[in-house]
Amino acid sequence: MDKIQVLLVTGLLTAEHQGRKITQRLRELLEATGRFEVNIVEEFRNITPAYLEPYDVLFIDYDGKKWPTDHARRFGEQSEAAVYDFVSQGKGIVFYHSSIWVDPDWPDEWRKLLGGYCAMDQGCRRCPKDDHFVETMDENHPITKGIDKKWMNVFDDLFTQLIIHPEAKIHVLASIYDDIENYRVPGFPPKHHPVDIPDGKLENMPGVNQYTPVIWTNEYGKGRVFVTSIGHWEALDRFNFITMLVRGTEWAATGEVTLDKPDRSGDNRLKLFPYY
Repeated sequence: MDKIQVLLVTGLLTAEHQGRKITQRLRELLEATGRFEVNIVEEFRNITPAYLEPYDVLFIDYDGKKWPTDHARRFGEQSEAAVYDFVSQGKGIVFYHSSIWVDPDWPDEWRKLLGGYCAMDQGCRRCPKDDHFVETMDENHPITKGIDKKWMNVFDDLFTQLIIHPEAKIHVLASIYDDIENYRVPGFPPKHHPVDIPDGKLENMPGVNQYTPVIWTNEYGKGRVFVTSIGHWEALDRFNFITMLVRGTEWAATGEVTLDKPDRSGDNRLKLFPYY
């Protein structure tokens, strides 16, 4: 079986998400399965369809900012058009963690591609709590088969009040309950991430005390989109998460899933993480 060709697109990221360690960890995780071959690019402007032709799936770990309130540095119309064509013609794309933040700088078609997105000017926020129970919302999807119904993710971001594009065809795979009690902490909202609190009452924040999607799929033309809004370093130690991530990448590329959870039995326990 030929290996799936992945182009991991990264570069400019908000300060807490920068660092080549995450990029290398993502490459190691994907390639450890034996299913993928990963190339990395840190400058994605002026990309052409011919440049993307050898790849099966794009993996986007990019938000185009140094600070959450900055204006994003987009890929540019030429590269973005190449991405739309790449996916709509039947290939795949993965959006990782802070890449779901688009704000006014990104065009509507990019939002449609994501299916669900966050925008600071539209009331999206980061929950101040770092540890969350993730709940699997569809246990029968190939990406979630065998994933625990409820599992803990630690020291990560919960981006909530997700906005669903009206033309999107998203399917929610996992969600987190956005409990109002998580906001009753000193220092909320932080200066670097302003939040609108109507009439100063936390209970008036849109979406609070509701489930917010954190992992989903979307359809775009003939292509497939897999999105995860969680993804700090610690998430890459969570076997439920990394299983969904590698499966989601495989599904986006091929429409099928062959990968199982990492096997830690027998001599595999002596192998380097993640024990594939």
